[in-house]
Amino acid sequence: MRRRLVTALPVLLAGRGRAVTVLGALASTCAVRPAVAGPPGFESGFDLEFDGYYESNGSRTPLASARLRFEPADDAYRMTLEVSSMLADLFYESTGRLDERGLHPERYVERRHLPFGRKRAREARYVPVAPGAQAGPVGDGTIAVPPGTQDRISLIGELWRLAGLARGPFREGRPLELALASASKVRPVSLGIDPPATMAIGGRDREAWRVRRVDEGADDELDIEVWFDAAGRRLPLAIRFIEQRRALHFETAAG
Repeated sequence: MRRRLVTALPVLLAGRGRAVTVLGALASTCAVRPAVAGPPGFESGFDLEFDGYYESNGSRTPLASARLRFEPADDAYRMTLEVSSMLADLFYESTGRLDERGLHPERYVERRHLPFGRKRAREARYVPVAPGAQAGPVGDGTIAVPPGTQDRISLIGELWRLAGLARGPFREGRPLELALASASKVRPVSLGIDPPATMAIGGRDREAWRVRRVDEGADDELDIEVWFDAAGRRLPLAIRFIEQRRALHFETAAG
């Protein structure tokens, strides 16, 4: 009898080990990921339509229509901005990780379809900057970025998340310091958040926060302004990309 027990013991232990392994895997699968704090409906993202305008020397010309989409998943996100106009079709995409600390872009894409069939495309992959190293290009199409970096598209999603926090830069009216990356470089920026004010956006008066760069020596390639609804889901109401005193301005479609 004792011999049988000694012989059977390794088999029982092996079975127990497999059971522990299976239970551990189930527990890992069922573990609840930390919730991402944000505005109401953050987990559903958004799909918004905008009217687009070209601004130069104080004038505004209707130019385009645009569609901005934010698609969050359990631990990832995808954001796109598609612009259609008679002069060019533009496409911007940002993809990366999503966790309780917000958006962490890993890949950024720009595509432009110009008249006469001409096309331009730029793409960058973002990787964490190594300890003691400087942020910036580290290889063909790869940019080392510090923690908290955003690109011009993910920035809109991250600002939307922050606008929904009970405590944060929008509620406290303090500047937001971060790094802003493009397809070729990364720069530190300081964003000011103006108190909510009534603005005519999309043919309606809305109470909106305006987010704008306030740092010295603004980089034209990266300059951006965004207005967010101060009520409801805090959705973006208007976006302006500024380059060399010219701008593409998008605001919520009327109606």
